[in-house]
Amino acid sequence: MQNKLFLSTVLSAILLLCLSGCASKNDNPKPLWASYDTIEGVYPNSAYIARIAASDTKDGAATLAEGELGSYFSHSVRTEVEAREIMTEANVDRSIERTVTIESMHDLFDVHKTQPWFDSEMKQYICCAYINRSNALKLYEGVVRDARNKFRDLYDKATSERDPIKKISLLAACDEPGADFLEKLKITRFIYPGKETAFAGDRKLVEGLELEKESCRMNSVMYVSANNDEGGRLVRCLSQIISAEGFIVTENRADAVYEVLIDLDFGKFVHGETITAEPGLSVVIRPVVRKGQSGEGSEKLTYKRNLPKQTGFAAAESLINRKIIASAEEELNASLPKEFKRNIVANSRI
Repeated sequence: MQNKLFLSTVLSAILLLCLSGCASKNDNPKPLWASYDTIEGVYPNSAYIARIAASDTKDGAATLAEGELGSYFSHSVRTEVEAREIMTEANVDRSIERTVTIESMHDLFDVHKTQPWFDSEMKQYICCAYINRSNALKLYEGVVRDARNKFRDLYDKATSERDPIKKISLLAACDEPGADFLEKLKITRFIYPGKETAFAGDRKLVEGLELEKESCRMNSVMYVSANNDEGGRLVRCLSQIISAEGFIVTENRADAVYEVLIDLDFGKFVHGETITAEPGLSVVIRPVVRKGQSGEGSEKLTYKRNLPKQTGFAAAESLINRKIIASAEEELNASLPKEFKRNIVANSRI
C-alpha cells in the first residue's frame, strides 16, 4: 500500500512538472506580427502599413520599429514618384522633378506600436510599428486639401486674367504649389491606393499648366517697329529674340496684341567737321491700342541701354550711323533675352 502511494505521488509530481514545463513554454508564444512571414495574419497590407525591428531593449525595439516604418514609407513614396516621373517623361510630360522628404511620422499620422515581445532564442525584443491606412488617410486628407486649395487660389486668379502676358506669369506662379500638391497626392496614393482619384480634376489642372502657358504665348502676338533702323536690322534681331521664347511675331500691326517699339537715339553732336555720338537704345512692349480705346495700356517691358560713344568726320556720317546700329544690335543680343525672360516670360513686375 505504501509503495502504491509512493508511486502515485512520484507520478503526480512528474505530471505536474511536465504540465508546468509545457505551460512555461506556451506563456510567451511568438506573435504573428513578430515575423514578416505571418504579419499579414494580424496587420494585412490592404489595411495597414507595418514594419518590425529588434533590439536588446524594449525602448530600442520600439524606436527602431518606428524608424523602419518611416524609412519604408519614405522609400516607397520616393519609388512611386520616380516611377511616375519615368512614366510622364515617356509621355513627354514636363513634370517638375522634386525630392520627396517625409516629415516625422508622428507629425503626419497616428503611429501605433505593439508591446515589445522578447525572443528567447535571439535574446532580443521585437516590436511592430504600424499605421491604419483608413485612419491615416483621414488625417492626411486635410494636408492634401490645403495644398490643393493653395494651388487653386492662384490658378483661379490666373484663369480669370484676360491679359495673355500677365496670365503667363500668374500660371507660372502656380508651378510650385501645383508640384507640392501632386507630391502630396502621390503620398495619398501610397497610403490608400485609389483614394487619390477624388482629386483627379485638380491633378489634371496642374498637369495642364504648360499647355495653358503655351496657349497664352500663342495668343501674345507681337508687332515690332523701330526708328533709325537702316535695313531693318534691329527689327529682325528683336523678332528673332521674341520668336526664340515661343511668341509669335507678325508683320501686320492690326493682327498684333502687343507692339514692340525700338527707339534708337543716335545722340549726335556736330563740331565743325567732326561728329560725336552718345547713342541710347530703348525698347518698350505694350498692348496695341485699338481705335476707340483710350490710353496706351500698361507697359510689359521697359528696356534702356547706353551704347558706346562714336566719333568721326561729318562726311562719314552714314558710317557712324551703321556703327551705332551695329552696336545696338550687339547690345540687344547680349542683354535683352534675359530682360525679356524676366519681364515677359516670368513677368516678375506684376
